[in-house]
Amino acid sequence: MKEIMGRIADPAHLLGAIRVSMQEGGNFLVSRMAPRGPMMREPNLSYVSKASWGMYEAGVDHDVIARLLDWAWKEALRPNGDFYIPGERPEYKDMQRVYRPLTFGKVAAWIGHPLIREERVIRRMLQYQHKASGGVFNYIGEDPKHVEEQATLGALNTSFFGHLMIALDRKEEAIRAGDWMRRFVEVNREHMEKGVLYTQMTPDGELVVDVKPGEKIGKVVDLLDPKQEFWQGGTAMAYLVALYETMRERWGFAEDQARPYLDSALLLLDFEERMPLETYLWISKCKVGWGAGELLRVLVRYGKAKRAVERAYRLCERVAVFTFLDNQLPNGGWSCFHYPLSEGIPELAFNYKPLKGLVRIPDQRIPESQTIFLPGEEITGEFVGEMKSVELGIAEMLKGNEN
Repeated sequence: MKEIMGRIADPAHLLGAIRVSMQEGGNFLVSRMAPRGPMMREPNLSYVSKASWGMYEAGVDHDVIARLLDWAWKEALRPNGDFYIPGERPEYKDMQRVYRPLTFGKVAAWIGHPLIREERVIRRMLQYQHKASGGVFNYIGEDPKHVEEQATLGALNTSFFGHLMIALDRKEEAIRAGDWMRRFVEVNREHMEKGVLYTQMTPDGELVVDVKPGEKIGKVVDLLDPKQEFWQGGTAMAYLVALYETMRERWGFAEDQARPYLDSALLLLDFEERMPLETYLWISKCKVGWGAGELLRVLVRYGKAKRAVERAYRLCERVAVFTFLDNQLPNGGWSCFHYPLSEGIPELAFNYKPLKGLVRIPDQRIPESQTIFLPGEEITGEFVGEMKSVELGIAEMLKGNEN
């Protein structure tokens, strides 16, 4: 009873609100397709990569989603197997080189779109996984015959790569990505106990703890600042749980073989639940909802401790209420986001919570800014995609309460 009294939302009420929100988000995305909107009109792959994910989870007809994938296939697939559109700025074309196709690639696998079965595409995707560690680089150069390894690896590309490998039923690559993620959590264990998560590792497995002025936002998540890359732990949590479930359900692993991946996710839960409530107002909290939703559903499904279930639910409700529902605009979508690449820049003062249905931020890229402009279509696609995990987690919890 004490734990239930700590909730901020009735689960059944929240579940209904999430479902309405997802439907509205899906409708918004469809309305933003060319010729009425920028999706498939603007020469930027970011307008469709996450929109395809949100459309899928909102229940949009697969033929509609296939139009986005057809466009990406035709306009963005390069001879080396990468996806980008010539003329895109480096923050899209290079910094997110593999991230964007990993996102729409899993959707292509889910709906059986031939894009993701093209040999050139698969061969190139696999090159991004570091052979020794299992981590995944964001960029490896232009020549498939010469992989340009980067100085660091991170949770974002590794987790999205792992989700695609699960969608393609590629067990070896998926588990190698999971092993990298387990190491990432383990080397951070003592730091997380002290309230810090370092977010980058070198290819040889060393945690990057040298943080110079201006680098904090890209290398550290702590329990103090209200505007950080909170998604770092969330995306890791989501993949570790998905891998645990896949190993148990599809690949025939025993509980003791799969359990270490779930245990790593629970360590991230320990860290995240110590966050101040104000951190949930920041858009980058979104992937925490994804991870918490996956964790909630799997904990209930496998009959894990009720205390852990309640902890996961409380993360779900905070992201759902404060990050998702409270930030949704009257048109069903979410605001664009000026994603900060350094702490201390003026754009970090922007607030994305609507007041009377309005946000007071520029709706286009700011010249000479140390931010990446993420359009509202991209944010909406991601939010709706992640909300699906929260929806399924809460639904599973309610069903478990009935039994």
